[in-house]
Amino acid sequence: MALHRDQALQPLSRQHHQGLLVSLLLSKGLKKQLATKPMRDFILQFWQDDLLKHFETEEQELVPISKTYATLEPLITRMLLEHQQILLIINRINNEARAEQLDTIKEFADKLEQHIRFEERELFEQIQQTLSAADLEKLHHAFHSMVEKDFCDRYPNKFWE
Repeated sequence: MALHRDQALQPLSRQHHQGLLVSLLLSKGLKKQLATKPMRDFILQFWQDDLLKHFETEEQELVPISKTYATLEPLITRMLLEHQQILLIINRINNEARAEQLDTIKEFADKLEQHIRFEERELFEQIQQTLSAADLEKLHHAFHSMVEKDFCDRYPNKFWE
């Protein structure tokens, strides 16, 4: 069942689509038992080019709203916790010896997918049901200029092929 996404949240949802694709491509690489370095580099580049800015934007725009709408607070708290968990995984990928990285790459792919599905199915649904039209319009204004970058299409090393 396709979820109807309010136009205010559509830019974030389009970025989530790219994140799900990253997770899928990493899973393909793991299934093929590819070397860790191309997958590690892919994750770190995705973090630097897209995911870090995505997290920052969500946090800057959604956290203040949770202070106005108490029903959003536990969902926003979970979002922030998961952002921190993903950052810790990124740091481990960046610092681990290669032999340990396969498990951490899988952990990243799984956590990223789970996090995106939470935001789409729970957080964004609650935002759409809870926010006033004026607050949704503020979010639309904040998010509408977000540039869509097809990270996976742009990434030069197509290790998953």
